[in-house]
Amino acid sequence: MVKYTVEQDFTDKLTQVIYRKGADYPASDVSDERLAELLGNDHKFHNGALVVKIDEKPTDKNTVAEIKAYLDEHEIESDGVTKKQELLDLIK
Repeated sequence: MVKYTVEQDFTDKLTQVIYRKGADYPASDVSDERLAELLGNDHKFHNGALVVKIDEKPTDKNTVAEIKAYLDEHEIESDGVTKKQELLDLIK
């Protein structure tokens, strides 16, 4: 459920792709090192992060596996819970 969104308009220096503020950023297409660079504040022509992390909470539209992955990511104990709504209820 972790997504990234473009915080400021920028042209990617590696791919020359233009990203516009508010657009989803395809973080799965870049290395962890590049993503960290975009999340950082040290850019030649920009002030602040170019991309920000959006941590969306799962909903009933997510699968049980996706909800469990979110719980694991956030270290929320879910042992023995198998029903979707019960898993969602663990998220505050």
